[in-house]
Amino acid sequence: MKILKYLFLLLFFSVNSQTLTLEECYGLAKQNYPLIKRHDLIAKTKEYNLQNVTKGWLPQIQIIGQATYQNDVTQIPFKLPNLNIDPVSKDQYKVYADVQQNIYDGGMIANQKKIATINSEIELQKTEVETNQLELRINQIYFGILQTNEQLQQTELTKSNITNGLKKAEAQLENGIIYRSNVDVLKAQLVNLQQKQLELLSIKKSFLQMLSLFINKNLEENTILLKPEKILIQDENRRAELKLFDLQKLGLEQQKSNINSKNTPKLGAFFQGGYGKPSFNMLKNEFDVFYIGGLRLNIPISGFYTKKNDLALVETQQQEIEVQKENFLFNQQFQTIQNNNDLDKIQQLIEKDDELVLLRESIKKASLAQLENGVITTNDYLREVNELDRAKNQKITHEIQYLLTQYNLKAQLNQ
Repeated sequence: MKILKYLFLLLFFSVNSQTLTLEECYGLAKQNYPLIKRHDLIAKTKEYNLQNVTKGWLPQIQIIGQATYQNDVTQIPFKLPNLNIDPVSKDQYKVYADVQQNIYDGGMIANQKKIATINSEIELQKTEVETNQLELRINQIYFGILQTNEQLQQTELTKSNITNGLKKAEAQLENGIIYRSNVDVLKAQLVNLQQKQLELLSIKKSFLQMLSLFINKNLEENTILLKPEKILIQDENRRAELKLFDLQKLGLEQQKSNINSKNTPKLGAFFQGGYGKPSFNMLKNEFDVFYIGGLRLNIPISGFYTKKNDLALVETQQQEIEVQKENFLFNQQFQTIQNNNDLDKIQQLIEKDDELVLLRESIKKASLAQLENGVITTNDYLREVNELDRAKNQKITHEIQYLLTQYNLKAQLNQ
């Protein structure tokens, strides 16, 4: 009957309580992490950059106004009979429009568009790197709550064992077999366990508040966190940092193309038209309209002075990124080896915990019978109950440590 009542209460709380899984917490934490807002900002920045680069194909127009005074002007050094040519004025004025139109830019605009796209992907990947670190933080909180819950359950079991012993001791007290101090020893331990429960509830409350902050969801004390299963970790590293290194190297490779493009010939059309004094006819000393247009070929010879060094600098930066990647993989491999060794050690400890708990259960059961028959004192019984409690708590700790280490390893490899 008691079992049916317990199952009914468990079913009632399960239906009326909020239930969460570890994966759900991962997803909610990433959705609500403030850094995720950068995604929209990065997308907008990319769009603006691409639009600005593309406008390099539009005509580049300048309106220029100029008023000058010069100390001398060109004059005909001799006089012609019956012909008087006035010299150009020393004060000169002009307002004109200068229009430049790219026809062939050596691939500069195309390279700049690719660089803008890659830079956007790099910034997104940096955000992904930091966001992935959330899983490790969620693991600490989530498994901390699980461990606290199991310790609270274990405390209840220990209280039940002490209560059983207390009933036996009170019966013996009534019969004058033991002293009241023997009964008080068990009552004092019950008070200690109540204090322990208060501490555990306070720890659980703090963990729930932290988890609520991360997932932006109000969590009550009766929230049920489902215990995840043991998982099989594959020997494959899919960390976001690896993609970031590759994108950074790709961006530098695109810079090489940009350096080469800067040193290729450029072809463009130009037009200048305006109004001024004098115009292109220097013998006409009055305001007039003028214009000129044509093609312009630009061969940047001076760019070859630094091209070799510029390419060498980019190559050096690529090598530095490769060194960073190797160092990252080395540290990851070191951490993976350490975690795998920890998992082997904890698994062996859990197996010993199982043996120890069985033995302590048997000893406690025998000591309860001995207490009832007056063979041992309440102190002796309490010692065995505490040893059983310690063994079970030790097993709880090892089991949570095993799961925490597994899921930390999973997060470290981004699987």
